[in-house]
Amino acid sequence: MKTGILLSTHPDRGDARLARALAEEALKKHDKVYLYLLDDATLNLREPWPNELVDRGVHVYSCAYGAQNRKIFDAGKTTFCGLVVLTQLMEGCDRFVSFN
Repeated sequence: MKTGILLSTHPDRGDARLARALAEEALKKHDKVYLYLLDDATLNLREPWPNELVDRGVHVYSCAYGAQNRKIFDAGKTTFCGLVVLTQLMEGCDRFVSFN
């Protein structure tokens, strides 16, 4: 199974904690896990947890445009990309959850 997660909310809102927990549960079920950070969620690139998820096997993508607008220029272990990748994740995953 493929599990896709979209996170677009500001870190202060607390949805990142839920998205992380969902990714970890999906990993426990041996799913392929994909996380896309969009808009204010790119601010999470300043935290260690996106890189930690990459180390555990999660494919983490970050919106290049959203990060640039927030003066974030280092993707860490995540991959900067555009919305085409998000579209492909939405089409290609068996499950897709969005935190907006």
